[in-house]
Amino acid sequence: MGTTAGTILLYSVVKGDLQSQLTGGHDDIVNCLCWHAEENTLFSCSDDQHIVEWTATTAQVKCKWKADRGPVQTISLGPGGKTLLSAARTIKLWDLETREVLLSFTGHASLVTSLLFATVPPPTANGRRKSATNQEAAVDGLYFLSGATHDRLMNAWQIKLKSKEKTAVVSFSLTEEPVHVDVLRPRQKDQPAHLAVVTRNGDLHIFKFILNGRGKKPLTPQHTVQVATQGGEATPTPLPIIAAQFCQDLDTTLRIAYGTGLRPAFERITCGSLEKHTCLIRTDPGRSAISLEEDAGKVKTPGKAKEVTVLAPGHMTHAATPSSKKNRKKSTPKDLSIQERLDVISTDQGQTAGADATPRADTLAVLLTQGLQSEDSDILQRVFSSANETLIRNTVQRIPMSLVVPLLKEVTRRMHGRAGSGMTVQWLRAVLETHTSFLMTCPDVMSSLGSLYELLDSRVATFSKLSRLQGKLKLVLSQTTAKEEQQWQFSSKPLLSYRDESSDEQDDAMEDLLHGHPDSDEDWEEMSDMETAEQDGEQQEQEGSSEEEEEGSPEEEGSSEESDED
Repeated sequence: MGTTAGTILLYSVVKGDLQSQLTGGHDDIVNCLCWHAEENTLFSCSDDQHIVEWTATTAQVKCKWKADRGPVQTISLGPGGKTLLSAARTIKLWDLETREVLLSFTGHASLVTSLLFATVPPPTANGRRKSATNQEAAVDGLYFLSGATHDRLMNAWQIKLKSKEKTAVVSFSLTEEPVHVDVLRPRQKDQPAHLAVVTRNGDLHIFKFILNGRGKKPLTPQHTVQVATQGGEATPTPLPIIAAQFCQDLDTTLRIAYGTGLRPAFERITCGSLEKHTCLIRTDPGRSAISLEEDAGKVKTPGKAKEVTVLAPGHMTHAATPSSKKNRKKSTPKDLSIQERLDVISTDQGQTAGADATPRADTLAVLLTQGLQSEDSDILQRVFSSANETLIRNTVQRIPMSLVVPLLKEVTRRMHGRAGSGMTVQWLRAVLETHTSFLMTCPDVMSSLGSLYELLDSRVATFSKLSRLQGKLKLVLSQTTAKEEQQWQFSSKPLLSYRDESSDEQDDAMEDLLHGHPDSDEDWEEMSDMETAEQDGEQQEQEGSSEEEEEGSPEEEGSSEESDED
């Protein structure tokens, strides 16, 4: 068995235990293995583009070579063990002694996943195979088949070493891509070969053909086999076929496996008894293995005993204690119906807020069982409204095993319908943690968990975008609030105003000081009047002084005369 780490595990069928581990050959996932029983060797191919030949007894690498430029998907050992087919998108025929390519084929447009020889060298007259002297003669003229992903045709190729033809000689038409292929090789030359192909959708196609040259049209299957469950009140469900293999000891007898990989069912069918389209009605092996409990299918109405505590799934409060012994005796033999229990729950939701009694999960488990079996949405809504994590876990542990899958489907439906509330997520977590081992054996859970995974994945994918949008909205709102606060704090009316003098008057005064004359005509007229008045005043003063001088001159003359007389 190959692993994704590149190692190969060898198990002992007799002991049922790991026998040895092959390491050191591949660095990537191992895609295909094939045995060489005669020489006790093993061939493997991997995504690391290499083919490795192992020695099984020593668990050592015998030979390793690069087989392609891309991942090698599948290999097939030729008749006699002297040649090997390998395929990625193209198909190559290798000589195992020289490690050289003998022939190359065009292959498929997608990756080749199936590869096997359809014919063997014809026997001689005495019943023995021809002994080939070289590797070319051993495989020349043989046919092999190939299938690829996303390809609804299986191709048949003929090995002609002397010819340059590299295309398929005939094709087989399928409904889907092949997942498992097996061929029943003819024992004589004129006998037809049988091909069994299991497709992706679970159908089995059986071809009957004789390879004797190139075909013009794709061959259609001679038989198509499907498996489904028994029809009745429920709609028949198809059971996919997993694999098919021809029984070598019995002619045209097939051994098929259908159902699931965890719990498959095996059966033998004869090709001669099949019609063109055959549908086998079988019981689902996954469901038949689950034994239903006897009490699970019966709806029981619990009676109200003397000291019973009724739980309300909405608020988990206990009911009020009967006020008198008379009323308590009357209610003891009477069984409460679901409607009466719902009425009691409705009245209990608003009472006993300070109750000291601890909630009990057994009554909630009974209500959950009744709601799932009767599909009562009112009861289920009240049960799922519980938010106590411990109570939810205990309730999930107490429900019958046959109701685990319906409970998971109901929780998944509520996740889709109401965008997954917090309480629904708690119920889902409790179911998955408590009944994981049981759910792994149920094939019906795959569809529910697949849709649930897609729902969670889609919501997680939008979480980062919503977080960025929330951050931008918070930033815009904070800026808007800051601007409003600034406008509220600062008023438009000024607290203090200062009025300066006119700048024109200052400019005029400065010009007067600098230039020494006024700028306007009025100032010039005032200046001239002032100068005239000053001139008149000076003239008057001069005239007054001259008159005084004239009056003083005769006195001076008289005095001079007196002095002369003396």
